[in-house]
Amino acid sequence: MKSNPAFIVDGFTEKNIIDKICPNRPIRRTDLNGKDVSLDAIANRLASYIRLFSNRYYPIIVIIDKESRSQSCDEIVSYIMDKLYNLGFNNQDIRISIADKMIENWLIADLRLFSPKLPPPKNIDGINGASQLRKIFGSYSKSTDCIKILDDFCPEVAYKNSSSFKSFIDSIENIDCEFTKFKR
Repeated sequence: MKSNPAFIVDGFTEKNIIDKICPNRPIRRTDLNGKDVSLDAIANRLASYIRLFSNRYYPIIVIIDKESRSQSCDEIVSYIMDKLYNLGFNNQDIRISIADKMIENWLIADLRLFSPKLPPPKNIDGINGASQLRKIFGSYSKSTDCIKILDDFCPEVAYKNSSSFKSFIDSIENIDCEFTKFKR
């Protein structure tokens, strides 16, 4: 069966990124990003959008920033999936990916952004990716610079350097999307 995906993401940066890598797909924003947003609130917002999609899209791909939550990415996914199942969404193809710590971590996982003067950090996941981009470029605009970075982005390099990006790519590998067309 050919996929017909729709996306639900945290905010504008994630929307801009998905719009670039999987163009012409429905994308909804929860606008519930931030370390203080409860996972219950996120699950409820996701449920609202999934209802509005009315079984027209499959899979439904969700991207959430981990932020500073103490739970692991897997624990967050399990918690939200349990909530969605309890809300009656047990027959839908829902795939949740967690960017650890933020979507910018997936961008800096393309280590080619770094230079000998500014070597990459030892661990990509869990650090402040936006801060790293400001160090690399001198400034970083979430709304526009992420798109420029994607023009030369190498998902194959990022896949090797970020376990959260790898998990995302693995979850969408059967979807016709530009980011999944590389050798693993």
